[in-house]
Amino acid sequence: MLNEQQTQVVTSSDRFIFVLAGAGSGKTRVIIERIKRLLDQGTEEKNILAITFTHKASLEMKHRLGGNVSVHVHTFHQFCFVNLEEVLNTKINLITENELSLFREDELLAIANYKNGFMKGKRPYCYQKYQALLKERGLLDFDDLLLEMYQQIIHQHVTFSYQYIFIDEFQDTNYLQYILLKKMIKKSTHVFAVGDPDQSIYKFRGASSKIIETYIKEFHAKTYVLSINYRSDRLIIEAANRLIRRNIRSLKKDLLPYKNEKGLVYHCTFVDEVSEANWILKTLKNMRKNGTHFCDVAILYRNHFKAYQIKLNLYQEEIPFDENDHMIGDAIHLLSIHQAKGLEFDHVFIIGLEENVLPSLRNNQHTALEEERRLMFVALTRARHTLILTSRMRDQDSRKLIISRFVKETKMKSIRENHISDIISLGDDHGHKKPYKNVN
Repeated sequence: MLNEQQTQVVTSSDRFIFVLAGAGSGKTRVIIERIKRLLDQGTEEKNILAITFTHKASLEMKHRLGGNVSVHVHTFHQFCFVNLEEVLNTKINLITENELSLFREDELLAIANYKNGFMKGKRPYCYQKYQALLKERGLLDFDDLLLEMYQQIIHQHVTFSYQYIFIDEFQDTNYLQYILLKKMIKKSTHVFAVGDPDQSIYKFRGASSKIIETYIKEFHAKTYVLSINYRSDRLIIEAANRLIRRNIRSLKKDLLPYKNEKGLVYHCTFVDEVSEANWILKTLKNMRKNGTHFCDVAILYRNHFKAYQIKLNLYQEEIPFDENDHMIGDAIHLLSIHQAKGLEFDHVFIIGLEENVLPSLRNNQHTALEEERRLMFVALTRARHTLILTSRMRDQDSRKLIISRFVKETKMKSIRENHISDIISLGDDHGHKKPYKNVN
């Protein structure tokens, strides 16, 4: 059953739509149901295009569409790759790790952002060397796919005749993707964009949630809101709402919990990384004894170095984990927050809640702080039932650390290390229940 908000979106007759979809509000379901409705009304599968932002998401959407296999579901890059090979009648060879390894990561990021900005701004110093290598070896990179497709539309009059274009994760769109989308819109095209500016965390790659506002203004798009969160228990939702309200937002919404369960939410402080890792290990073992599967647990962090001691403890105790989605059996998920976007887990630990770690600020710019706050919001909303934040009081060199401002902004209860055993043995601070028996 669709809720009232979802039904409005699925049945809307507006030509241009933006759906402001909160975390866990069923945005993918809305896209799927609207596509199915169009098909039931007689729209041919070949006239529908759905754009996702990861290959994994495109596979999931195809799976959920069931037998409607002819609906075009692609990432922007897949879409351009497939169509360019057909338009140019040639095999396209893409850049490989061998070529990429000849350049530093920051160089590659600068080149990608230059291309994603449609060659505006200052050209990176390594750009000519990079392009010369591609030309010499007859290769294109992923951004070249979009640039070449744009040129084909402009100069070779390549056209697309999709009646309906769907775009998921619209807050992750960059300028190049947006101008390409605009060139694909004809007089009869309907556009259905879904996104959440509060989850825009790829500014460093050129993404801009401002594109949402541009799209709404340019196309007079009707805005709908999906605010009911089906994923997280109430205290998790309340903490996430309190945090994200600190950002200046032109498109505002509060998440509303669908579930009545309260959930378990704590912030814990430790003397150092060893005591933090030891407590997390002890807690994981306790959870396992009470029936929790390790695969339902995620440990999230801003920077990989923060997870070193925890990885070491898990390895020594022979508790399985694999960070890169190659999960083997019942294994704990150790992920950066960026890697965890789009995922959800019953129990989530977020470690490294210290100033200059999360938020990670090279400078104290307001825009940088808001991006970090959105990253924290994404991390909080991965959790279904249990959410535990951790902070360390001192680093490896015994220098004092300051607890992240984000902890205060969530208004979560803080517990010092010498009282933390109460969580394991008693449950909440009143001793009403053992937390890990009843949250699975």
